[in-house]
Amino acid sequence: MKNLFFKNSKVASHNYATDNKWNLFKGVSPEDLVKNFNNIFLLYWECTPHKYNQNVPIILVSINDDKTANFSYVDGDPNNLESVKGCSCWYTVDHDGFAHVREFNEILDMKNVVHVNAIAATIIRDIFGDFDIPEASQKFINNLLEESKKRKEN
Repeated sequence: MKNLFFKNSKVASHNYATDNKWNLFKGVSPEDLVKNFNNIFLLYWECTPHKYNQNVPIILVSINDDKTANFSYVDGDPNNLESVKGCSCWYTVDHDGFAHVREFNEILDMKNVVHVNAIAATIIRDIFGDFDIPEASQKFINNLLEESKKRKEN
C-alpha cells in the first residue's frame, strides 16, 4: 500500500511540517472534522473513474471516551461482512486535528486541504485500486472553483 504523505510521530521533520496557509478549520472537534472530511470525500469520489462502476464506500465512525474520533471506509455492507470487498486503514483523529494511521505510523493533518485531498485519494485507491490521482484531483479542484464562481455570481 503506497501512501502519499508520511510523518513519523517521534521525529519532528521540517519536510513534513504542515503549512498553516492551507488549514481549513480551527477549533473544530475530531467528530466534526470527520464529518467534514466525509463531505469532501464524497465530492472527491465523484471525480474518480470508480464512480461509474463501484458503489460509494461507506464510512464507519466511532467516538472514543476521550472524544477523539475513529473512521474507516468499506466497500460493502458493514452488517454483512461477507459482502465487504475492501476497506481502508483505520484513522484516529485527535483534538489537534491530526489523523493517526497506526498501520503505517502516519500522522496527517485533517485541517489541511492538501492532506485531506491525499487522504481521500489514498482511501479510494486502497479500496478499489489504482486510478489517475492527478487527473481526479484536478477535476476536484476545478469543481470547487466552478462552485465558488457560481456562489460569487449569486
